[in-house]
Amino acid sequence: MTTRTEEEQLTRILGAWAGASVVLGSGIWLLGQTTKQETVKGFGRQTAMWGAIDAAIAGAGELSRQRRRPQTLEQEAQQRMRLRRVLAINALADVAYIAAGIAVAKRDSGGTARRLNAGDGAAIVVQGAFLLALDTAFAVRLTARTP
Repeated sequence: MTTRTEEEQLTRILGAWAGASVVLGSGIWLLGQTTKQETVKGFGRQTAMWGAIDAAIAGAGELSRQRRRPQTLEQEAQQRMRLRRVLAINALADVAYIAAGIAVAKRDSGGTARRLNAGDGAAIVVQGAFLLALDTAFAVRLTARTP
């Protein structure tokens, strides 16, 4: 499997996650708004926002992949190493997101509307955990293929 194919799979998975996050997050946000449950509202809001950001990242990745010309074997190997490095760095950031989400959830001041609340924190943990799993899985796949 080529790096290009790996990138395409990665982008499709991230795009699907992004779409689901926007749709489900928006629905949960609306439910929290309707029921005046700030924690539910916070979870939905964070989920939808992360989904929108993930969609932008997936879209940019897809455009970049489509614009790239066919590569020699050496260029392919370099691209694989670059992608693996980016995924490893992203995985470290994902761990930071999870830690930040836990911190936000723990410091919740009762779900006030003006601050991030436990729902926001929980959503950050969910998003960070998914991204950690995705980034790590693809980094490992690329490592296994490295000559």
